[in-house]
Amino acid sequence: MNRLVLAFGIVCLLQGLSAEPRPEFGLSIEIAGSSKLTAVSDQVGTIKGEIKGLLPIGTISSLLPSLLTTKEKVEAIINSFESKVNDITLAYTNLLSASNNDVDAAFGPFVDAIGATQTFVSVQGLAVADALSALTFTGISDQLKDAFSRINLGLGDLRTKTVSVKDAILAAVTAAGSDTVTEEGLRQFLTLKKMYDLLRSATTLRSYLPLVKYILLTVKENLAEADSFLMNLKDQLAGDVSSVAESFTSAIDAKTSAIKDEVANKFATDATRADEIFAAVSGLTGIVSATKFSDLQAAMLVLKNLFTTAELSAQTTALSQAFASITTQLASRITALQASASVTDNPLVISLVNNLVGNDEYGRYCYHKYKDLVENLFDLSFDAGWQCIDKEILRLEHLRVTLELIFELLAYDFDEVASQVTVCDKLTNADNLNACISSLSSFYTELFTATKAKVGVLFQLAIDEAVAVENRLLICFELVNLDTSITQVAEISADLEICSVQGPNGSD
Repeated sequence: MNRLVLAFGIVCLLQGLSAEPRPEFGLSIEIAGSSKLTAVSDQVGTIKGEIKGLLPIGTISSLLPSLLTTKEKVEAIINSFESKVNDITLAYTNLLSASNNDVDAAFGPFVDAIGATQTFVSVQGLAVADALSALTFTGISDQLKDAFSRINLGLGDLRTKTVSVKDAILAAVTAAGSDTVTEEGLRQFLTLKKMYDLLRSATTLRSYLPLVKYILLTVKENLAEADSFLMNLKDQLAGDVSSVAESFTSAIDAKTSAIKDEVANKFATDATRADEIFAAVSGLTGIVSATKFSDLQAAMLVLKNLFTTAELSAQTTALSQAFASITTQLASRITALQASASVTDNPLVISLVNNLVGNDEYGRYCYHKYKDLVENLFDLSFDAGWQCIDKEILRLEHLRVTLELIFELLAYDFDEVASQVTVCDKLTNADNLNACISSLSSFYTELFTATKAKVGVLFQLAIDEAVAVENRLLICFELVNLDTSITQVAEISADLEICSVQGPNGSD
């Protein structure tokens, strides 16, 4: 049944060939089937135009070398392909218009154009495929080799069938001698079967060309997608990371500023209280006339100056610098991590892009399966820093509470001074009064020296904790970054590799 249908189709086609003659192919008489060959040539020209229409490929903004090379190679294929097809279609047009009985001159350019295109496909085309294969883009390479192999065979068959038609026409010319070749004379040598074979060869070759368009279109789409993906990652690193870093440092700054303000307020309160004590002691009429009062006043002056802004200036500045260093160093570390996270140097990103652009069996599928996970890694590698920030904010809160307790202890050193001195003020005996004042002066001198030491301890504790917070944050951010850039990258890389080999049925 199938053979009967095929035979019927061939008979109908041959009838069509014989029904549409045109005077061409180097002769002054009509050649059966030339119109159908012309239609095929026109169709080839349309496909050629569609392939040419793939240009421009587009700008590779990411400047990834493999993408730039692929773009260059694909553009070269498109331009050269158009040129070679142009040569064939133009030579065929000239063949159709030739009618001076110089058959060799009429067929020569057409046959030569086919041969030149064969050379291009087998040499330059395969060289491009090999160059892409060297980039590990084996999918594109294998597909181009497969398409070019078919086209090369098709060109070879078209050349053979064309030469067969030319030889038949030459035989008719030779047989006619000096006479003009007639249709009947031509039919003896150029059978409808030969013209059908030529038409079938041209039609088959035309049918091979859309595959080239599909391959090149797919490459163009994949290049655009890969470049967009890379640029989105770059923008994410440039913008989102900076935003996250600012939120991190703002959170730390808010806490350290609150601690500095509270310390400043506490010392201001203590300074006011010390002033009040100095004034109260200086206003006691009984002791101010005592010969030993100057010793007591000197001790009170130490207390009065202990909490002044000028006295605390160096320590306050050191504390501010220590707190500021936390956010400065954190921002610097994040910037360094951001800079080291080069999108175009990241092995996982390159592997993902290669899967897409390489266009292996499951390339597109695996790219889309893992692209968002890879994007998340870049995002989460910095967002995950919140766990570091949260812990240190809690520790800074503990520091604030500890400093409050120290301030309470400081208050015990001078809260009762004014009432204690009144004990001496009630004494009327000069010797007893001076002895009392001397005793208190000696005690307060030692006490306020210890109080000053406690103030130093308070500042040193805060500064040391600031340094510890800074170091812990830097270490924590490194560990978080290592977790995402090494541990999680390794997991996704392994899954991506499985996917690229096994596709949706893989164990990834």
